[in-house]
Amino acid sequence: MKIALITFSRDNINYGTVLQAFAMEKILSRYGEVETINYFYPLLQYRLIPIRFEPSIRGIQMMIHDILRFKDRNKVIKKLKKFIEINLNPSNLVTRQDIQNGAINNFDVYVCGSDQIWNPNAVSKDGNLDPIYFLNFVNKPAKKISYGSSMGGYRFRDSEKAKIKNLLKDFTTISVRESDDQKMLSQLLEREVFHVLDPTLLLSKEEWLEALKIDKNYRSQPENYILVYGIVKNPLLNKVVKSVVKRFKKKIIIIDKAFKPLTKADLHIRDAGPIEFIELFANASLVITNSFHGVCFSINFKKPFMVVHPMSGGNRIESLLNLFGLQSRFINDEKDIYKLSIGFDYGFLEKQFQDERVKSISILSSSLVS
Repeated sequence: MKIALITFSRDNINYGTVLQAFAMEKILSRYGEVETINYFYPLLQYRLIPIRFEPSIRGIQMMIHDILRFKDRNKVIKKLKKFIEINLNPSNLVTRQDIQNGAINNFDVYVCGSDQIWNPNAVSKDGNLDPIYFLNFVNKPAKKISYGSSMGGYRFRDSEKAKIKNLLKDFTTISVRESDDQKMLSQLLEREVFHVLDPTLLLSKEEWLEALKIDKNYRSQPENYILVYGIVKNPLLNKVVKSVVKRFKKKIIIIDKAFKPLTKADLHIRDAGPIEFIELFANASLVITNSFHGVCFSINFKKPFMVVHPMSGGNRIESLLNLFGLQSRFINDEKDIYKLSIGFDYGFLEKQFQDERVKSISILSSSLVS
């Protein structure tokens, strides 16, 4: 079976984006020969330019920031590209025109997902849906499958819902990553839509370490550190980190690509690649994050964690926490900081987590082989 995967993969300097694509390809490869479509989209490719510029105040600020962190930013871009070259199987670079002209019409099954491929704000500057991510170019008898596709925090207008309904009408199976999107699409399409785990959760910690050839006993950093991984800087995240340091007296390691860390840290890593990212999560004693994939890896690697409300797009995190009964780990304001302890027992969650993983893989499997 020849399987084509279309998702965000090489078009964003984002660890979660690259690692979900890796996990998705890894799972799909159990069923056949997989190729990830290397879709050229200007907005997303723009994010890989070492020094970006836009003719606006924000664009000038971004350019200055990129100049200040040029050395580290350039390292991250190179590490991400190298990771993709070694660990993914990308197609030749194709444009929308190439795809519509039949450049990738030689597959038995087409899978779209995961990540925010159905969020117009994530794929275009003008906020338009991209029909390529809805597989509008695929012709029968090839199958169309959505796995864990996400809209992020975006809410469709009525005019967009009509388009979505038409674009999804001939999918074999539709599954999404957020529970609220599952309910909305089920009502809109009047058919079963599944709620599934993000691809990064389909591989166990041991499978991640083995796949990336990471020695489970290897530590590049000292033991007993708190890992801080923030996608969005905000005052609440800063307060949480300071409070936790004061309470638990552990070293702080921060992963982000900003020139200056969000708060004082023992180590600020600005140039981590995907493998270093996984290693840092695997060996942390506590994780503080406001990232969806930060939560995914914390749960998957059985790490005590605190998740700070990211200000926008919090529904994907809430959906995941609600699924596993972990709502108490969500910090919405300062008073929540003092409710949480560093101790955390994953024993109660083990069976449910395994059941959800088996269910998600089963949904994908039955879609592919039926």
